[in-house]
Amino acid sequence: MSEPLELHLILPAEPARDAVASVLTEQGFTVNPTATGSLDVSRGSLGTTLIAGAFAGQDMHVRFDVHVRDAPEGAVATFVHSAAGGFFKGGAVGAVKAGDVVREAAHVAGVRLAQQGLIVGSVPAAPAPGADAGTGPSPSVPPSPGVPMYAGATALPSPVDYANRTNVVAIFAIVLGFLVPIGGIIAGAVGLAQVKRTGEKGRGLAIAGIVVGSVMTVLGTIAVIAFVAFAVIAGTAGNAAATGEGGLIDPGEDVPADVLSLQVGQCLDEVATGFITTDNVVDCAVPHTYEVFGEAVVPDGSFPGDDQMDSTAQRSCDEAFASFVGVSYEESTLDYTYVVPTSDTWESGDRQIACLITDPAGETTGSLKNAAR
Repeated sequence: MSEPLELHLILPAEPARDAVASVLTEQGFTVNPTATGSLDVSRGSLGTTLIAGAFAGQDMHVRFDVHVRDAPEGAVATFVHSAAGGFFKGGAVGAVKAGDVVREAAHVAGVRLAQQGLIVGSVPAAPAPGADAGTGPSPSVPPSPGVPMYAGATALPSPVDYANRTNVVAIFAIVLGFLVPIGGIIAGAVGLAQVKRTGEKGRGLAIAGIVVGSVMTVLGTIAVIAFVAFAVIAGTAGNAAATGEGGLIDPGEDVPADVLSLQVGQCLDEVATGFITTDNVVDCAVPHTYEVFGEAVVPDGSFPGDDQMDSTAQRSCDEAFASFVGVSYEESTLDYTYVVPTSDTWESGDRQIACLITDPAGETTGSLKNAAR
């Protein structure tokens, strides 16, 4: 501020303080005395300003102090405003606007007190024309009869026409409802409270912001749930799908109790479902993927565990491989996999280990017995 915002009153400090508080209250400010004898003055909505910033208009939150002290001619009231408060709530533009509001408040208070014959000298000038102080410049008027001329005498500003103004926060609510749903709900609630208090337009916009924010929140939640469900289903399907070279069940996976009991010499097509059924058994004379070349039966007792079952299957299938093909597994270009009991199928009486030979190069026709390769 380029000049002090001071009012020189003909009253002592205490009645001068009461007089200043009265004219500030007339302007719509909330005035509270402090323990130090100053006046804590505020106006506007902090919630609106935090959301709308410098665009909060009439509802922009402004707070300043009025210090009243004794002086030779009576008392001096000094209006003190913190620019940092406006900056943090509305940016650099907000700080300027808040400063204009304080200057306008000091000017209007001086005009009113001068009309009551309580001012000595001049009053602070109104903000420059075009400054957005929330009230706008006022035309000059002559002083009241019996009141001496003073500098900067103006009429009091016209009251705000809230009835023909749309609440800013309500407008923000509908926009935030689409962009940041939670923000739309919060802004809509703030807007409704302000519309009820001020009588502004925008109740429908505020409600729409709450509704849109709520709907978008629900849709977002559904989308997240659907994505998680899809991921779980996909993971389950992946576990159930074939693993290893032949597309057969991994020995560690759970196998249904009704899995087909395989016999040496049977041939199987691709096992796409993850477990073997009679539908997978085909004539060895047609192209196929697997051929059962060996089997073993695990003795009864408690389930030996997956690791022990794998070791038993590998040992049994290695021995059967050389006898069936004619060369050892290490020398052969063919490969094999196996199906073994799991802890679940063991409870159902499954004791069979089945060895299945396959050609990594692709499907084969006929038996690979004595292939010697």
